[in-house]
Amino acid sequence: MGFQWSVNDASIGDGFVRIAREQIDKAIAVANDTDESPAKRVHEARRRAKKLRALFRLVRPDFRHYAKENDFVRDAARRLSSARDMKVAADTLADLMQWAERDVAPITVSTDAGDEEAGLVRYAADMREMLARTERWKTGRIDLDTLADGLTETYRSALEAMQHVAAHPSDDGFHEWRKHAKYHWNQLGLLEACAKDILPSAHQAVGVLAEVLGLHHDLAMLRDKLTVDSGPFGEIDIGMVLDAVARRQRELEARIGTLGRQVFAETPKGFHARFASYLEGWAAEEGTA
Repeated sequence: MGFQWSVNDASIGDGFVRIAREQIDKAIAVANDTDESPAKRVHEARRRAKKLRALFRLVRPDFRHYAKENDFVRDAARRLSSARDMKVAADTLADLMQWAERDVAPITVSTDAGDEEAGLVRYAADMREMLARTERWKTGRIDLDTLADGLTETYRSALEAMQHVAAHPSDDGFHEWRKHAKYHWNQLGLLEACAKDILPSAHQAVGVLAEVLGLHHDLAMLRDKLTVDSGPFGEIDIGMVLDAVARRQRELEARIGTLGRQVFAETPKGFHARFASYLEGWAAEEGTA
C-alpha cells in the first residue's frame, strides 16, 4: 500500500504496524538482493532504516516500544560497512572539482565487497528479529492526536536545530538539522493523503532542504577524510580542495538559510493546529479512526 496510512487500515495503530512491517520486509529484501551491488544495497538498507525511524518518531508519544525499536534500527544501520562513506567522499570530490572548474584525475576507491556482504547479512537478520517483535507491539493508544503530536515534535526539533545553527554555525549543527529535516520529510510523506492539495508541495520543499543539507554534510565528511588521510584520493592539491570545500559550503549555506526560513516559518503551536485540522478532516472523509 505504500508508505502511508490507508482507508483499509482498521485503526491508526493497525496502520502503523502495517507500514512498519512493509518497510521491514523491504529492508530484508534489499539486503538479500544479490542481483544488485553491495554498495547499492547498503544505501537502500540505510534509507529503509531512516524511514522506519521517522515512522517511529511519528507515533512516539503513544508507542511504548519507541526507545527500544528506534535504537535497534539505528544500531543495525550503523553496523553496515563504512565502505559507502568512501564512495560518497570520492563522488563529492569529483562534483566539487567540477563546481570549482578544476581538472583532477578520475578517483577510484576500492571497497571490501566481502565486508559489505557480511554487514548486509547481519542487517537482514536484525530486521527479521524486529519483524517477529511486531506481533507483540502495543499500539492501541495510537490515534490521530498521536500523529499530530509526533509530527509537531519532529517539526519543533528541526526548527530548534535551525535556530541553533543560525546562532552558532558548525558542521555538526548543520548535520543535526539535516537529520531532523529528513525525519520531517519522511513524516510528511506518510501524511500527504490528509491534505492532498497542500502537502505534496510542502513535502517537496522539505525534501529539497534536506538534500542541500546533505550536500553540506558530504563536503564536511570529505574535508575530515582528507585531513586525516588523503592517500586514498590520489595526488591532489589538498589546500586547493579544502579552500573549494569552504567556498562551496558558504554558497550552500546561503541557500539553506532561505529554504529553512520558508519551510519552518510557522510556530510549533500553529503547525500543530493546522495538522490536527488536516487529520480530522481526512479521518472524517476516509472513515479512518
